[in-house]
Amino acid sequence: MDDLQKATAQAIVNIFETGSARGEYGKVTLLPGDTGHLTYGRAQTTLASGNLFLLINSYVNAIGCEFGDELSAFLQRLDDRDNSMDHEVKFSRFLRMAGDDPVMIRVQYSFFDNVY
Repeated sequence: MDDLQKATAQAIVNIFETGSARGEYGKVTLLPGDTGHLTYGRAQTTLASGNLFLLINSYVNAIGCEFGDELSAFLQRLDDRDNSMDHEVKFSRFLRMAGDDPVMIRVQYSFFDNVY
């Protein structure tokens, strides 16, 4: 797959997941009945898959992350795939704010390229 094909595929996924070709890095979604539970980011990684833990763990360990301390407090519950995280208002707020952090944007690019 060349760079144009990759960018096109990413844009299609981004539109499907967030409604925007560029994606929304801070998008937090919870749909009734969704077995993935809480989803986050440009390609909407899920709590239930364990990938939300992997993404947030990568972010909080990245040099210069703005919300590392705040999000670190939730890592154990993410690793446990604790469904009560679906309704953890503080966590969702920190995720939204972290979506504007250039470090989170970089981490998501790398994460979604490697994991998906």
